[in-house]
Amino acid sequence: MALIIFTLRLAIGILLFPMFLLNLLGLWNQICKKWFPYFLRRFTVMYNEQMASKKRELFSNLPEFAGPSGKLSLLEVGCGTGANFKFYPAGCRVTCIDPNPNFEKFLIKSVAENRHLQFERFVVAAGENMQQVADGSMDVVVCTLVLCSVQNQEQILQEVCRVLRPRKMSSDNQWSADGEESPLSRLIRKSRDSPFVPVGIAGFMTVVSYGLYTLKYRRDQKMSIHLIHMRVAAQGCVVGAVTLGVLYSMYKDYIRPRFFNVSKK
Repeated sequence: MALIIFTLRLAIGILLFPMFLLNLLGLWNQICKKWFPYFLRRFTVMYNEQMASKKRELFSNLPEFAGPSGKLSLLEVGCGTGANFKFYPAGCRVTCIDPNPNFEKFLIKSVAENRHLQFERFVVAAGENMQQVADGSMDVVVCTLVLCSVQNQEQILQEVCRVLRPRKMSSDNQWSADGEESPLSRLIRKSRDSPFVPVGIAGFMTVVSYGLYTLKYRRDQKMSIHLIHMRVAAQGCVVGAVTLGVLYSMYKDYIRPRFFNVSKK
């Protein structure tokens, strides 16, 4: 066993020796920066195919954060090849930041493919130090698949807060752009997202109410048997609604986007 482990370690060391040598000479980082955009370009195509519906949902409310001029100033930190461009609203003014300057030519190509955007500039900088972006100059900051690889998450979030435009209070003492959601609005939104939940609750309450109403008309039937029948029927409504909700979610998240993409092609 020791011989096998030694052989495997030796083989891995031989395979990785060129990387160690390049890193020792200070060339490995430059090679990665040069070739990583080509890999990411191919990866984002597959990633967007799988996440298109979710990205449309996440970015659907971006126009609500537009500034007083009606234009939306958006800063994307760790922009990469511009994979999110096609999901941004029309007329959006986009500023991109990335520490790798080799992404610029891919961004230019993405801008050419998304004419509905207004591309402002590309800043070569790390997210922890965005001094080239003025304080309070952005309405929205987008950061996807980036925070897992930054050196200091707290510092980058402080920079995000610095560049965001302060939101003013409205006359009714609520935030004009991001006010707290009322319980009724939250209930309506959750019911719209999961329509079979209220259906299951309504079915449960209907069965229980009907069972209690007919309790005095059970004649010779024992009360325990009547309550068991009522419980089984009520639980059946809930289980049926949950099953339909799961099937609907599978259709909405997996089946419908796939057929939509196929038909679009």
